[in-house]
Amino acid sequence: MPEIRFKAFLSCSFAENDREIMDFFRKIIKSFDMEPEIYDYQEVGRIPDKVKEYIIRSDCLIAIATRRKKIEDSNYWAYPDWIQHEISLASAYNKPIAIFVEEGVKIEGFIGMEERTQQFTRDVLIKNIDKIARFLFNLRKYLESTYQPEKMQLPVLLRHYIHVKEEMISKELTVIRCEVLMESLVPELEATHHLLELEDTTPGLSTKSIQFDFICKEMPSGMNVEAVIIQNTDYKFLWEVKFDPPLKKGERVKYAFKRVRGCSKTNLTLLSFVCHHCGMTTIEQMHIRFQAIWLHHYQKAWIIIEQLLRPNYRPYTYEEVLERIKQGTYEYKEPICEACEYYLSYPTAELFYDFDFPEGYEIKKYYPDVKMGEDVKLKAERELKRIKEGNFFTAEKIFDKWTLSLRVPRPLQGHVYYTYYEPPKATAVK
Repeated sequence: MPEIRFKAFLSCSFAENDREIMDFFRKIIKSFDMEPEIYDYQEVGRIPDKVKEYIIRSDCLIAIATRRKKIEDSNYWAYPDWIQHEISLASAYNKPIAIFVEEGVKIEGFIGMEERTQQFTRDVLIKNIDKIARFLFNLRKYLESTYQPEKMQLPVLLRHYIHVKEEMISKELTVIRCEVLMESLVPELEATHHLLELEDTTPGLSTKSIQFDFICKEMPSGMNVEAVIIQNTDYKFLWEVKFDPPLKKGERVKYAFKRVRGCSKTNLTLLSFVCHHCGMTTIEQMHIRFQAIWLHHYQKAWIIIEQLLRPNYRPYTYEEVLERIKQGTYEYKEPICEACEYYLSYPTAELFYDFDFPEGYEIKKYYPDVKMGEDVKLKAERELKRIKEGNFFTAEKIFDKWTLSLRVPRPLQGHVYYTYYEPPKATAVK
């Protein structure tokens, strides 16, 4: 993608003693191909229309919260009042916001809770340059991710709902069932895509589908709707829903699909037979024994067994998570697993994602999360707060079976929705 120069509204102090700090930040912001725009008015209360115009036409807002006056009976300082108002306005227009906070400045309420901040020290700006640069780099990457052509133009479709039900059958198998109701927003829509990529680099994992079923439940008269698999590998599953003739503006299609990931029934039957023949009770025992004994003497046989024994990509036990973290192949640094990871590439009215665990599978520390951007994932605190306050995430156990549910009305386009859990220890798995 050619280099893009973004416009950043700079919300800052105009005091004489802050001039050197502002010059420093203007220069470093420009080095990331972002043009800082400033409007000097220094008023409390009503924001001039010109400021609103500047913020609306900018790609983001960068605030520099410097010391303004000492807060009584405390060791903290207040920052310029208008910065708070400008941040509120940028937030109302869904502008990405980055806030640099001088050491000792107290920010609370709206910006303290809900926006991204990076602290700096006035007297040692050069020593702070690494973390300031990393902060601006992340902002730049996020702006680039939202500038992709398919995201900048008007959306081509609206998804009235996405209802997903995923079930972990065993260590080897997971099943996903999904129904989507969508509507074309353009005169001719030829297709829509679905993508799953595996970020965990642990050897032997796979996101490959061993079974894929598709059905179109509602469509315009005379239309043919079919699913076409483009790529089905261990690390990527890409497919599209094709409309023939192309879907017209305002026309709706309801479709559903089912995916099975992991070992096929045939492979499981074969592996179970080998287990029994070798005097082992579980596939895991066979896996350990073959790896220790057969690898040297029966290398070709081991390769075949490895190809058959491709589990679903989630760690099944707490110990397995720790091992992947130790190997440096896991995408997280803490012992958690994803139940749901769903990126909203198009405007969507409703997202439901239920995840069912096997009977007797005891999970812990379950919680939701939301991040902005597909490539550079930044915390979306306000959206996460909405989910928590609206009780859109629930964890329910009925007898010996857990279900994690995420039910989000009006999810945000360009955001990734997660649910996490801590898996049980091996001794607790039935």
